[in-house]
Amino acid sequence: MWSSSLSRREKYSVAVLSITALALRVPLALRPERALTGLPYTDDAYYLFSIARHLAAGHGPSVEGVHLTNGFQPLIVLLYTPIFWLCGTDAWLAVRWSFILNGVIAALSVWAVALVMRVLEREPQRNGLTAPIIAAALWMGTFEIFGQMTNGLETGLLSLLLLLAIMLYAGILKDRANNARVSLWRWAGFGAVLGLVVLTRIDAAILVAIFATMLFFERRPREAIVVGAIALLMSLPWWIYNWAAFGSLMPSSGQAENSWPMPPFENIAKATEAISEIATLIVYLPHTLGRTVYGIWTFLLVPGLAWAFYRTRLREVFRLFRMKVLLPFLLFSLALLIFYVFFFRAPHFISRYLQPGRMLWSIVVAASAWMLWHGTNPRTARPVMLALAALGLFFFLAGYRVAFLTVPRSFDFYEMGEWAAQHPAEKIGMLQSGITSFIAPNVINLDGKVNSEALRAHQQGRLAEYLRNEHFTYIADWKPFIEDIDTIARRDELYFDSVGMVGYVQIMKLRMASSDTP
Repeated sequence: MWSSSLSRREKYSVAVLSITALALRVPLALRPERALTGLPYTDDAYYLFSIARHLAAGHGPSVEGVHLTNGFQPLIVLLYTPIFWLCGTDAWLAVRWSFILNGVIAALSVWAVALVMRVLEREPQRNGLTAPIIAAALWMGTFEIFGQMTNGLETGLLSLLLLLAIMLYAGILKDRANNARVSLWRWAGFGAVLGLVVLTRIDAAILVAIFATMLFFERRPREAIVVGAIALLMSLPWWIYNWAAFGSLMPSSGQAENSWPMPPFENIAKATEAISEIATLIVYLPHTLGRTVYGIWTFLLVPGLAWAFYRTRLREVFRLFRMKVLLPFLLFSLALLIFYVFFFRAPHFISRYLQPGRMLWSIVVAASAWMLWHGTNPRTARPVMLALAALGLFFFLAGYRVAFLTVPRSFDFYEMGEWAAQHPAEKIGMLQSGITSFIAPNVINLDGKVNSEALRAHQQGRLAEYLRNEHFTYIADWKPFIEDIDTIARRDELYFDSVGMVGYVQIMKLRMASSDTP
């Protein structure tokens, strides 16, 4: 596999792109403290930071240092934990360093995707603008990929490990095609990487099952057993912890997402947006354009790309590249699409869940771009491709500046955390509590993502009882969200009154006197 290495010029090019990928994360780490809670990090990222902070302090996997949780993906938290240990009591310094860690992961991914393209080439081409350089450039300078790789969650690490898995699998298939013996040790190493992928995001167990099934159908039972068993052994401690401590293999975060109501067709609408983002790749369309625009764009774009692919020389990509290698990863991506659209309720996360599909599409685009650049009509193709590259760079830089460096008017959850820290004796419940509880430990999660007690209470229809028994004095969140909690509480004669707003966050205080109830 490693005999088809990058040329010296390719190494220099990829090195520059990978260093740029790391450097672009540095300004994000140097922003003011409150700006660290803005994009590209999300509220959920701060659950991971809180858990890593308490792991570093010896409190176990907990958000507030008391109650254990399994509402997180384990491997990325384990990588964050040493940072919080080294930074001691300065948690915000650890958050800054987390950007550097994610930058290193992104830089390694730039190298990984370049090596993937090289190992996929049937006859490596090292002259001119090569497929590895194009893939590395796409991975470094595409706004959607940048955002997914730098959201503070597990997506960047997942992408890196999936690229490594593709490399290993491509090398195995290449040796098999050349009638070279592939030892069980190599299959075991591949299974170990798949185990790390599962620890990075547990839905990757589907990918392990796909590989085991394919190997059985290929009449390779020993390889199937080795791959499946090693992947299981690698991830087994996590499954045991989930079952022993919480009685379920699914983390509380997944259960919580699936336990709250969702508007009709919301998943389909979000999936349409995600598919259009993946298909477009280099073009960034702000979500403010609305779902109608996204729907029309996707309806025109996807069939158009499919027609162009099958009616032009781009079909030759299957002859020049070992695209069969990507088949199990494509099946995995389709399985994720079906599961998260039709069997799960987390529409706002669908774009992140479909990152494996985005990764595969970037590989196909890189291979196709290389073919067009070196095609039979370069005088036409190259100016068009250069114009598209300039357009993509413009969208990337504009999106980077507007989404990450422009200071918004309000940092709701950061400011709510400051408010909660000024009321340390009060117990405050929030659904979106990641940032706020990172700042103020008296803020408790209510939607169940990282609070199994609240999750069970909600699932059993006794959330109001939980609020009463746990002596919450305040509940707070975005107005539509917290009003739903207030409605649930009122059904059990527990009353909260609005006492103010912090940005878009509404604060409601428990009405103490029973005589005041209507």
